[in-house]
Amino acid sequence: MRLLFTGLLEMLRALLIFMLLYLLFGAVSNYLLEMVTNRTISQLTEEHSYMMNFLVLQAIGVAIIIFILYRNKFQFSGWYKGKQVKRLSKTTTRILVASSVVFIFAMYIVVGFAL
Repeated sequence: MRLLFTGLLEMLRALLIFMLLYLLFGAVSNYLLEMVTNRTISQLTEEHSYMMNFLVLQAIGVAIIIFILYRNKFQFSGWYKGKQVKRLSKTTTRILVASSVVFIFAMYIVVGFAL
């Protein structure tokens, strides 16, 4: 029973961490994008409909970064202490970081060419 309770608490904690970090990264990203283009996100997507695809790609990149942060740092300070709690391997971390950086900066590269 204790294992179930700590597991549920850890899932709630992980969800809260994910939401807070996603809001923070999203706000910073939107602010930077609006500063670079002098347009709001909605204006950009109305003018160039393909930009929505790159916004989704950027959101996936941010989600990958948050996943890496959770698996390599945050999960060790939580309530659940199971046998399967371990860090991502260095190779996996590097591949995920590289792909997420490409996903995040793809939007800025496309915006640079669209202006």
